[in-house]
Amino acid sequence: MKSLAELKNSPKRVPRPDTMNRKKRSSPRSVLLMPAALLLTCILLLPARPFPLYASGVSIVFPDTLSTPFKRFSLKPFMRPARKTVGVALSGGGANGIAQIGVLKALDEERIPVDYIAGTSMGAIIGGLYSCGYSPADLEKIAETLPWQSVLSIREENPRARIFLEQQRIRDRSTIAIRFDKLKLMIPKSLSSAQALTGTLDLLILNGVYHSWQDFNSLPVQFRAVSTDLISGKRITLTSGSLSEAMRASSTIPVLFEPIERDGYRLVDGGLVANLPVDELDVVNASYKIAVDTHGSMYSKSGDLDLPWKAADQAITILTGLQYPAQLEKADLVITPDLQSHSATDFSDVKALVDAGYKKGKVLAGTIRRSIENQPVRETDIGSYNKSYLFDAGESGNREHAGIVSGIVRNGTALNRTLRELLETDLFTSVYAVMDKSKKNIVFHLTPLPRIARITITGGPHGVLSIEESENCFRPVIGQLYTNATATRALEDLVRIYRKKGYSLVEPQNVFLAGDNLQVTMSSGMVNGIEIVQNRNSIGLTPIMREIKIDTTTAVRAGKAEESAENLYETGVFSRVSLSAEKSEFIDNGSGRTLTFSLIEKPSSVLRLGLRYDETSNAQFLLDLRNENIGGTTSSFGGWIKAGQNNSVANLEFAMPRIGSTHFTLFSRLFFDQREFDTRDLRFSTDFDGYATDDISSYGIQRYGISGAFGTRIRKNGRFAIDFTLQNAQSYHATDLGPSSLTTDDLNLLSVGASLTIDSRNSAQIPTSGSYTHLSYSVTPELLDNDASFWQLSGIHEENIPLGSRTTLQLSGSAGISGSYLPLSEQFFLGGPGNTYSRRFIGLKQNDLIGSNMATAGLQLSYSPPFEIIFPASFLLQYNAGNVWNKRSDMSLSKLIHGIGTGIVWNTPAGPAKLTVSKGFAFLRGEGESESSSLRFSDTLWYFSLGHDF
Repeated sequence: MKSLAELKNSPKRVPRPDTMNRKKRSSPRSVLLMPAALLLTCILLLPARPFPLYASGVSIVFPDTLSTPFKRFSLKPFMRPARKTVGVALSGGGANGIAQIGVLKALDEERIPVDYIAGTSMGAIIGGLYSCGYSPADLEKIAETLPWQSVLSIREENPRARIFLEQQRIRDRSTIAIRFDKLKLMIPKSLSSAQALTGTLDLLILNGVYHSWQDFNSLPVQFRAVSTDLISGKRITLTSGSLSEAMRASSTIPVLFEPIERDGYRLVDGGLVANLPVDELDVVNASYKIAVDTHGSMYSKSGDLDLPWKAADQAITILTGLQYPAQLEKADLVITPDLQSHSATDFSDVKALVDAGYKKGKVLAGTIRRSIENQPVRETDIGSYNKSYLFDAGESGNREHAGIVSGIVRNGTALNRTLRELLETDLFTSVYAVMDKSKKNIVFHLTPLPRIARITITGGPHGVLSIEESENCFRPVIGQLYTNATATRALEDLVRIYRKKGYSLVEPQNVFLAGDNLQVTMSSGMVNGIEIVQNRNSIGLTPIMREIKIDTTTAVRAGKAEESAENLYETGVFSRVSLSAEKSEFIDNGSGRTLTFSLIEKPSSVLRLGLRYDETSNAQFLLDLRNENIGGTTSSFGGWIKAGQNNSVANLEFAMPRIGSTHFTLFSRLFFDQREFDTRDLRFSTDFDGYATDDISSYGIQRYGISGAFGTRIRKNGRFAIDFTLQNAQSYHATDLGPSSLTTDDLNLLSVGASLTIDSRNSAQIPTSGSYTHLSYSVTPELLDNDASFWQLSGIHEENIPLGSRTTLQLSGSAGISGSYLPLSEQFFLGGPGNTYSRRFIGLKQNDLIGSNMATAGLQLSYSPPFEIIFPASFLLQYNAGNVWNKRSDMSLSKLIHGIGTGIVWNTPAGPAKLTVSKGFAFLRGEGESESSSLRFSDTLWYFSLGHDF
């Protein structure tokens, strides 16, 4: 009987590689990138041991191979040399955890593989991202560009510029909001729902190179996130489900962030029970365990604990200190970057943190590499054997392989070591030896990676990938020698191109080798459907689905997914919105996944309170009670009252931000508004101190009625509407003292009109970005007991231009004209720092200017210093010019009044506190003077207010 070597084409000896005969392959093979195929490959890759053949003394010897499945993209299943499996435990530590990126970077450069990661808190975030395909370079870029302060902010509110106009107005006037659930007071469980962190992690995982199959073991690096059940105090290790949710649960600082409710647990930061979870690596049977400790040091001074999150971090640090000795003993190697007492809340120098981890990782890389080598128990001496090799693939194109293999085979003295060295070249999919002990002959059989001459990419979204882009991805493998690792990187780079273009779910579905043509079929990138998961089910499907911009008939775009999540959160009825697209099944078009939106609903009943004091109206109080989700439609119904010494307001309101799935909007209200005010005979003097007049008149205006508006929204922060108002408007003398220069009325009015409002400012008080525009026109015909018709056209625009990170220039202008007659209740009021009733005009008192026509222009320069003056503060420098006229024909630039002022605004818990000093002036001629105008001044005015305007 012939030996296997004799049955094959006769191999040549090593000294003459140019004369080798190679067995030809007759047909191409298809390789599906599926876990089942990979599992089958692992079964075939048996550990090294001889298999006897029919010929006496002839056996096949396979190399020792790694039994852990390879879960990255590959052209073909391939053998990997045996070694110890490597597990890495990543600790918490806040900003210090960024150093873990440097450690992973060093391991990656030294080609030290990582098979398992267990992470806590920041370690769970870094480890989760690394496990789903982000390279250390990717992670470093993310850490450098991510706005950590806003991502980890405890501010609960949506950005003002992205919410509905009515929501802006409600929020602008209140100081405190208290929610009720069926008349039960809901005390907040935390300072923030951490929506910014949730949304950031969701998008990063959605855009990962790899996605899990609801099981973190299916990721290229098997992952574990450690969290704590806040109820029982038990450690909960998350190994499946939403990856981003697991990362978020492990990093949830109690009190600061709202716990994650999952499977009956309320999950918070895993650092409370296992800040360095080395023992989790024992659960997965990692052979070599590396602990990366970045927990940092404690705050050493009481003054350092000036913020609640610093106190929470200190408490967790104290708890973790008790756990460390037992966990460190379980590690084979501990890497502790030199963080030099770096604060866990300081994200200002990401590069220094990464470098600290990188340096320590580089130092210890050699130790790790030697420690994970798999030493064979027994070696077979082949130094005296006749050694040759045979390529089990085509005759041509293996000359380069032969040049590499010949030296390894010729110099081989130990069988297992030689097989390992051949595998370590990473040029072959399989390696084995046929050994004939009787003839002292051994033949190494190698299956090289196929030579690729061209690439064909099909499937995926049409027209997304250019020929140049695909060629750039696969240039390292086309027409040249390449390794399995190079092929994997080429496929991953292909996926990264799709991710950069916004296609989050497109990935290789099939890799097929037809001769020298590599055919890659991409998945569709679509989802089977959209799943909505609610914790209360109090909101109907229509208000939810109308905010989701995902088309299930096309590939999912990251931008649309982000927009959908933001739209849902900005409705104001959810405290947290998260999304995931984990795989659940595999179907032919590669769309075997569902896009899931998980919604945490707020209680709909809200009580808002407000307090304000200013020098004109003294103390004022606001109470606002409303249901913000009537019948699960996100429509609101409620009312608010304001009480003060000189004014009182009562409103009952109903608002529909959107009618069904349309962009139409509806608003109606019953209102009562009564106020009393002083106005004076404004005079100017050549004396800089000005002229303080005693000619003060007191008036009152009372209005009550009903109004409604129907229109369409423009984005979120804009609206065009047709409106009507039916009201009784009374104006009267509040006292019998002082002159009576204004005409009073008692009228029943019906007005109709139209308005356009767009408000993209980030703050109504001291905006640093955005603009505000309001245009309105109304006409009141001769109806009811109104003897004269009148009309009114007005507009205001404000533009806020950032001049750096701390300085903002605000340009503003307003104008209004009307018919020949306008009741006092409908006229324009100017003067003071600006409020609901009187438009801002620095240098004058509130209501100093009253008229039927007006025009103003102004500018404001604000600067926010990097330090606090008790509270965060901003300095203001203001200027404005304008006037009012009773007749349009009297409007003239020569009659403008000017005002200048400077002040400071503090951002206090009770609302903004403003202190301003101002001066009005004008260029006027004195009575009886014929010479040109001269500069004249009004009296110096001080303004002070505390609280929001309402």
